[in-house]
Amino acid sequence: MKARIAAVILAAGTASRMGQQKLLLPLGGKPLLAHVLSTVHEMPWADCVAIIGEPQAELTELCQQYHIRSVFNAKRQSGQASSVTLALTMLQKQLDGIVFFLGDQPLVSQELVQALLSKFEQVGCNQSIIVPCCQGQRYNPVLFGSHWRVGLAGITGDMGGRQVVRENPEWVSELDWPHPELFYDADTWQDYQKLRKLSEE
Repeated sequence: MKARIAAVILAAGTASRMGQQKLLLPLGGKPLLAHVLSTVHEMPWADCVAIIGEPQAELTELCQQYHIRSVFNAKRQSGQASSVTLALTMLQKQLDGIVFFLGDQPLVSQELVQALLSKFEQVGCNQSIIVPCCQGQRYNPVLFGSHWRVGLAGITGDMGGRQVVRENPEWVSELDWPHPELFYDADTWQDYQKLRKLSEE
């Protein structure tokens, strides 16, 4: 039987380093967040939710275009953990695992996500944490087995799931991936310009 995996898109950040809402910036003819929504929408999840911030109306409408349920995080100023914990309250209880996507990683591909899911099924344990790794560095999206749902619900601040990964190295399985550009995000204006250049190639 196929594992029941949910997808969470974390798209409620305040973009403090960018200085403006980055998820609606144009990239390859559509908003930056739309690339992540499209990748997630095209895969068969047991459940799926996007946690959004401001501007609420525009982000809600964008999620609706890809038939992805969205929930506004009124506590987003306290850090990414608030989005993780909110997402967990919105998801079905009967899941085998959850993949957490970042809304500002537009180049993440279905191939990478499928490889994460395959690795999780190979390991065959609900305590496993599957983390993509490129050139010795760990990245998102990360797949957490259902065992970690309680632990993730208790995190605080801006660490997100990294805290759980760091504290439980014996359960982490790295997925080596050869394409570093897939993990590029848009933290700064320079990052965004780099993504634009890649999308035009």
